[in-house]
Amino acid sequence: MTQNPAPSSAPGPVFSAISSSTRHIYDLLKCIGFMPIANVSISADNIRFSVEDSHSMQANVCLTPELFSSYTYTPATAYLEAGAAGGAPPSSIEQFDLEPDENNVKFQISLSALLECLQIFGADGGNNNTGGGGGNNANRPGGTSGISGRDNIPFGRQQQPFFGNPNLFEQNSLRLPGTCRFVYQGTGFPLSIILEDAGVTTTCHLTTFVPPSSIDLIPFNRTTLTHKIILKSAFLHDALLELDHLSPETLIYSVSPNKKPNFSLSATGILSSATVDFSSNNKTVMETFLAHEGFVGRYKFGLVRKAMRAMGVASKVSLRGDGEGVLSMQYLVEVGEKGAPPTFIDFRFLPLNDEDEEYEEEEEGEEGLGGSGGGADDYGDEMME
Repeated sequence: MTQNPAPSSAPGPVFSAISSSTRHIYDLLKCIGFMPIANVSISADNIRFSVEDSHSMQANVCLTPELFSSYTYTPATAYLEAGAAGGAPPSSIEQFDLEPDENNVKFQISLSALLECLQIFGADGGNNNTGGGGGNNANRPGGTSGISGRDNIPFGRQQQPFFGNPNLFEQNSLRLPGTCRFVYQGTGFPLSIILEDAGVTTTCHLTTFVPPSSIDLIPFNRTTLTHKIILKSAFLHDALLELDHLSPETLIYSVSPNKKPNFSLSATGILSSATVDFSSNNKTVMETFLAHEGFVGRYKFGLVRKAMRAMGVASKVSLRGDGEGVLSMQYLVEVGEKGAPPTFIDFRFLPLNDEDEEYEEEEEGEEGLGGSGGGADDYGDEMME
């Protein structure tokens, strides 16, 4: 987890950021901590951590400057040798910009080592068992994560102890003393994490690796968007939890603009099958329902399960699908830092391509249904409108 600093000839840090608490950073990164290695991309707008699994799912967390008391990015230092000194930093066109940018600083780190560093002074705070983390059956939410304010719980499940906290990132309960500083000198240097608490300073140098020649995001085509659904994250969490009891291999995700139910999730286990239906008329659960056409996709349940920790910390989730069957889940997380905007955790899933004729016929049957909830102009680049 440590490394001697690389050559001392660096003209200055490419990136430096200071946070008054590691807790919110730890909890956000823990949502994608099911993979050991993360791709890091740093720009003037954010520092993005991305992981992928089986080339079929990607998860992204963007830490914006508002989450830090100090945030400095110097692209001229990073690209001095490449002749890009003085170039204008890229700017986001949306709150959560995931589109690739060749001018960003990119490297790989051990995400598991970073999480260990962040909880040296107790950032974990006894929430190691937060539901959804880990990516296997042991990660099924067991009672220490969730969202409060859940009236009319649809499945009759009693609230777990953690659900009593209205904000996972409540400052009074989670803020830890001391500061956390991130420093990156440039290519060939480690990512340094400097933690200070009560006069004690701990410095961790995380080895950085050269990323692949191209780190491709799973493409999501907004021009062929078939639907957009915004609902309370807790209800999606409960629906998947109910289906997870079947130990299924496949999740069937269906959207119909006119035919009831408008939105359903179903799965089949060894001995039984189950379906959870959502109605667009129930505004207590579903805030927004926009659909141009029917959408049926099949996804590996084990991959979708890995997003359940994010469901446990988010207040809302935006579900979108494109013409190629790619499913986007964007979770809105209220961080609680003074003046900080909501943070987004983004998951993208590729559909299974071994669809049998039954599912193909079902998808074709819904293609002809008319859209509801507005035209193409209703779909903005931002998650929450």
